[in-house]
Amino acid sequence: MVPLTLELDLLRTFLLATEVGSFKQAASIVGRTQSAVSLQMRRLESQVGVPVFQRIGRKLNLTENGDILLEYARRLLALNDEAVQATAGTKLRGRLRLGLLQDFAESILPKTLASFTRAQPGVQMHVRVESSVKMLESLHRKELDLAVFFSRRETSARTPEIRVGSIPMVWVFQEARRSASAWNLVLFEPPCVFREAAIATLRDRPWKQTFSSPSLAGTWAAVSAGLGVSVRTPIGIPSCLQMRRQFPGLKKLPNVEIVVAQASGSPTPLVGRLREVLVQSLRTQLGAYAAADA
Repeated sequence: MVPLTLELDLLRTFLLATEVGSFKQAASIVGRTQSAVSLQMRRLESQVGVPVFQRIGRKLNLTENGDILLEYARRLLALNDEAVQATAGTKLRGRLRLGLLQDFAESILPKTLASFTRAQPGVQMHVRVESSVKMLESLHRKELDLAVFFSRRETSARTPEIRVGSIPMVWVFQEARRSASAWNLVLFEPPCVFREAAIATLRDRPWKQTFSSPSLAGTWAAVSAGLGVSVRTPIGIPSCLQMRRQFPGLKKLPNVEIVVAQASGSPTPLVGRLREVLVQSLRTQLGAYAAADA
């Protein structure tokens, strides 16, 4: 009997549809029609011989067999991507200097970077975690090759950039906010796009900053302790905290863009390869967070 071979394209769409929770949103991310994605998933179910999706109302859920397939899909796609990286750059050598915000360094990019370094044993990776302002200064001085950060405005021609996509800002809190004379806010010091958005959204409402920390860990600790609410994206929010896009009486928080910027000048093949990997990884993972609209 000829063993069944699962198509990786189908598994990739399956993983994406599972992460974003709908065929419609998965279709918009991959640039296909919803019917095309539905057809892909029917082909996948035909290949495995069992249903992998079940609908409860409008929500898309996995069957028991779907949960099993999901774990294998992740492993197969990760191995495939690592193999592609390895064979596409077997001669790459050198040192890479990458700047990351804490949001990316502590959550969605470590696995991507680990996979890249395994595939490129001749590459020395140095990652610096710091603020967007400091990263831009380092890019201008060519102390970094690449940087990943949030932005709501154009940077400058001195730092060529790729706008990967946008993601919603959300209020982060310990419990539902009760009426009070002023909003207690847990914020980074300026300049900070999230601070600016929080203050602009509150407009003429009274607010006070009750806690400031240069680290996300400190911010989450303060919010967990009930010292106030904060504004961030859904990326990396601890499971003990809640988030929502909008509070009654306030405008919805804006979106913020994820940017991959590089130092000026012609990038080396090594820098270009890492840039491609980062952009692809971020775009793949962005759909799961872009759906957050609580």
